Amino acid sequence: MKKEPGSGRDRPIKDDIRWIRREWLIQRVGEYLLIMVVILGACGLFSKGVLSNGSARSPDGAIQVEYERFGRVESNMDMTIRIKSPPAARFSVTLGNGALENLQIQTLQPQPLEAVTMGHDLRLTFSSQDSGPDHAIWLGLQPRNPGRVAVSVSSGDHPPARFTQWIYP
Repeated sequence: MKKEPGSGRDRPIKDDIRWIRREWLIQRVGEYLLIMVVILGACGLFSKGVLSNGSARSPDGAIQVEYERFGRVESNMDMTIRIKSPPAARFSVTLGNGALENLQIQTLQPQPLEAVTMGHDLRLTFSSQDSGPDHAIWLGLQPRNPGRVAVSVSSGDHPPARFTQWIYP
């Protein structure tokens, strides 16, 4: 009885070397994928970390937002908004694109003088007496729903800074 090359052996257990090699290859690929997922997770692909840190600017450079690209439902996310505007008694910041339907504000520093909802947007008015021409606002946010969240941040006549966040379940 003649065997085909690569067909394995018959005794003591019948095996097929081609299937053994395929199984070994699948195991190796799976191990490498698992290692990559762990490394990417540690770097911030699924929440806080280097890969998650993002920043967006308005086209004129007057508004800069530092945010987290990736978050998890009911976990805390940080956002910092920096605005360069001429000195005035007050300045306003509008969080738009309906972002606040999916993001709940947990903390806000400094406290606004006024908060007004306009449809799906939120306009916050602050006093500029304490901050000078460069203003910084710190927000602690908590995502409510998984999925993609489009955010725009605008102030006065400046064009908005736009970015997207991805929220995992």
